[in-house]
Amino acid sequence: MTAIRLALLELRSFRGPLRRWVPLLLCLIPLLYGAMYLWANWDPYGKTHRIPVAVVDQDRPADTRQGLRVDAGAQLVQQLKASRDFDWKFVDATEARAGLEHGRYYFTVHIPADFSARLATGPDQQPLQAAIHIELNDANNYIAGVMTEVVQSKLQDQVNSAAHEAYVRGIYGQLGDVRAKLGTAADGAQALVNATTIAQQGSSAAADATATLHTGSAQLADGAEQISQAAAQVDKATAALDKAAAQQLPTAADALVNAASLTAQGLDAVHDGTGQVKRGTAAAVTDLGRLADAHPELRNDPLFQLALRDATTVDDTAGQIDSRATTAAGNAHKTLQQATDIRASTAALQQQIRDARTPLALIDSGAQRVAAGADTVTAGLATLQQGSGTLRTAADQAHDGATKLADLIGNGKAQIPELSNDQLAEASQVLGTPVRIDRSNLHPAGVYGRGLAPFFFGIALWVFGLFAYLLLRPVNRRALADRTRSTTIAVAGWLPGAALGVIGALVLYGVVDLTLGLHPLRPLQTVALLAVGAGAFVAVDHCLRTAFGAVGDVLSLVLLILQLTASGGLYPMQTTPAFFQAIHPLLPMTYLVDGLRVTISGGLTSHLLRDIATLAGFGLAFLTITTLTVRRQRSWTVARLHPDIEL
Repeated sequence: MTAIRLALLELRSFRGPLRRWVPLLLCLIPLLYGAMYLWANWDPYGKTHRIPVAVVDQDRPADTRQGLRVDAGAQLVQQLKASRDFDWKFVDATEARAGLEHGRYYFTVHIPADFSARLATGPDQQPLQAAIHIELNDANNYIAGVMTEVVQSKLQDQVNSAAHEAYVRGIYGQLGDVRAKLGTAADGAQALVNATTIAQQGSSAAADATATLHTGSAQLADGAEQISQAAAQVDKATAALDKAAAQQLPTAADALVNAASLTAQGLDAVHDGTGQVKRGTAAAVTDLGRLADAHPELRNDPLFQLALRDATTVDDTAGQIDSRATTAAGNAHKTLQQATDIRASTAALQQQIRDARTPLALIDSGAQRVAAGADTVTAGLATLQQGSGTLRTAADQAHDGATKLADLIGNGKAQIPELSNDQLAEASQVLGTPVRIDRSNLHPAGVYGRGLAPFFFGIALWVFGLFAYLLLRPVNRRALADRTRSTTIAVAGWLPGAALGVIGALVLYGVVDLTLGLHPLRPLQTVALLAVGAGAFVAVDHCLRTAFGAVGDVLSLVLLILQLTASGGLYPMQTTPAFFQAIHPLLPMTYLVDGLRVTISGGLTSHLLRDIATLAGFGLAFLTITTLTVRRQRSWTVARLHPDIEL
């Protein structure tokens, strides 16, 4: 007899009005467990807007030191109304407390009165931290409290955004004041640059003028020294002149008068003599003329002509000498008169010479003082020239420093943005949430139920195997008593459960896909993996039931409990104790969960092939163990004829 025929005989054994529905009931077990649970928990976080939550806003607006209005409580309330994460109920503190105690609200959000006031201190030297209080009541529902972690994170982000926006507005307000003050400082620095430029030019001109003045003062000192020396020489000469005037001037004046008198007398005598000569030569010329008139022949005589010419020349010369003698005699008399006048004025001249010595002495003394003062001025101007050089260096350094200061202030002012109100609002929003986290997923599962479907599919199929052999016989005892091969008996006992399990898996998949929207990325591979998984799980339960009877159902239940934690269907295995991590790769549900994640959400095909092969290996291994168990059970004992537990 073949294994298929034995399997069909097992299914035909369900006869009667009620027993005929047993196979159908077995097929619906995965659906009742898996689909119902997934339906109830398909997208719990997508329906949080139905959960009533009380919000108490006691906040009062506040102003920053810069005069900016902060009304963070109202802003937060607006954000909550727009978010619709929960069914927000905006009530007072009394109603919120009573509603939380009586279960009308699952938790409350309390915004204190100093919420905005504390946020307004953000730009201050010692800012205060604002707080929002969330109050729970686990007596109403513990999971609702867990969900508050989601809203708490969102509230934290919203509050931080509002706080950062208030901080940024305050900081930009301060930066605006700083920018205005830097503008004033920049103007002052530029004025200082201009002033130092003028000082630089003035110090340069002063240095040049001081150098010129120093040169001039040195020349003045030399000139004063020369004047002093010349005045001394003039004073010495004047003294000698005064002495000479006192001793020799009267005698000289008398001698001059006598000489002038003698000269006048001599010139008078010369004049008289020249007059006589003139008269004599004139008489000689006249006589020669008469002689020529008397003796005409003499006119042709060369000697007579020569004598006549000489006489005429002498007469002309005598006339000239006489004229000059007359002039000289007149001049001599004038000189005599002047000499007489000089002799008369020698006393006055002598007194004038004496009078001239006093100012000359004063000039000499003043020139010496001027020379000494000029030397002092020269020394002072040398020091002044050195100081003006130092002043010029200091002016250059001051100009360089002022220029650097102006550039530094100008650069600092340029680095502080000047924002309009719209730009300030935009900047505060950006800096309120300066970082946007872009989240991507290689193989997104989507909603909560779709992500957990592999885990609950595995549980549903395992529960099916557990229930299947409460209603199906693991071994056909008639076949066990005849000569049917042990392998055929084992496979025949496994096939009804495996077939019903595959049908149940297909029903589960179809209902979840059509009603809840499972929509796996690889539908055919999902169906194939569910079929292999159902066969493998049934093989394990069949083996335990065959080997241990009713105790095998207990062992199957224990394996289910272990696989709930160790299969990695809920939490990452790294978060579980070491024991569960150790048995994780030894459990069949591990590979069904992993493979369904690949077929539903996506992943590596190599993992899927490994999972299918491992599940098939589990099925073959436990069928082999079942075959060995059947072979052993062909030896009947009293304990087998009268078992302690029979279901």
